[in-house]
Amino acid sequence: MPPETLSLGPLGVTAPILNATVLNGVLTPPLDVTQVGKWVDGARLESDSGTVLIAGHVNMSGQGNGALFNLARIRPGEFVHTSDEQGAVTTWRVTNVVERPKADGVEESVLDGPEGPRRLAVVTCGGDLEYIYHIILTVSEMADSQK
Repeated sequence: MPPETLSLGPLGVTAPILNATVLNGVLTPPLDVTQVGKWVDGARLESDSGTVLIAGHVNMSGQGNGALFNLARIRPGEFVHTSDEQGAVTTWRVTNVVERPKADGVEESVLDGPEGPRRLAVVTCGGDLEYIYHIILTVSEMADSQK
């Protein structure tokens, strides 16, 4: 797996991980829907603690479906993988997949940043064409990760 990559094994999707910044209070992933973005104020991929927050577009006009288009189809107990800058792979077990109204904001725990237990949160939009929901996938690190 190339360095700085998200692999959603159950979906057969891999995506390069770039940076996601906050513009006007909104977490902004890369414009290319085939890429995802790691929140720059969150935990680093190689960190031993904290929440790594990755976000991506579900789709975009002119680009088609994004890497996270089918995120809601992943089920608890399935595995996803990330690789850090050095190419070290971490295997994560999905613990929860939640659909939450955008009006309620993102679940606060995904914004824990470098504090707290090590985990991964992957966020995209959901809903029929209006994208009125956030799809939030949370996972915990596997003990046998190659980190």
